[in-house]
Amino acid sequence: MKKIIILIISLFLLSGCSVKYDLDLTEDKVLEKTSILETNVSDPYFETLKNYKGELRAYINDQEPDVFDQDPDLEYYIYHNYSTDTKIDFELSYEFPNDQFKDSNIINNCYETINFDNYPNLEISTSNKFLCFDKYVSLDSVEVNIKTNKKITNHNADKITGNTYTWNINKINANNKPIILSAESEEQPQEDNKNNLTFTLIVIGAFIIFTFGLIIYKNHKYR
Repeated sequence: MKKIIILIISLFLLSGCSVKYDLDLTEDKVLEKTSILETNVSDPYFETLKNYKGELRAYINDQEPDVFDQDPDLEYYIYHNYSTDTKIDFELSYEFPNDQFKDSNIINNCYETINFDNYPNLEISTSNKFLCFDKYVSLDSVEVNIKTNKKITNHNADKITGNTYTWNINKINANNKPIILSAESEEQPQEDNKNNLTFTLIVIGAFIIFTFGLIIYKNHKYR
């Protein structure tokens, strides 16, 4: 079984903890951002979580949960803390190359398998069960948002807002909540249009040359 780094475990040990998980696929890379919100100040772990320093490896690994020292040769999520005295509010973010996102630590923590390809077309599919509610029993809800500028051909999202596709995951639907998203690159139609324009110009040019050649031939013939 995979072992996870997990100061991040603590963020799921609070009653009613909510998580927002965002993927931005509009560039030639994958921007992953996880935002954690908790407002239950009476929880005994509240103050401990406020001191969380964000030492979470970006890539899935076998580090023991109680090893918190950073290794300068490894990549870690960027940590931003917006917490106050009355709420926990922080985020972890990292930019992955397209061919490395499938090894993201966070997404692999919550799904047994993930298939991901973002060039030239987009293909995302996960295993059915969302595992994090079993691992962190006090986790209340997770909102997954995936943003892409490609033409969607298949999806099972709960909501669409512009070019952002949203999945709402909770304890009731977690046993059968895969993420499925397929898309075609918008660059392909543009390339087809370019090829069609080139072909049209060639035909027009050939017709003009033929017409002028015919006129010159007739003028020369009847002199």
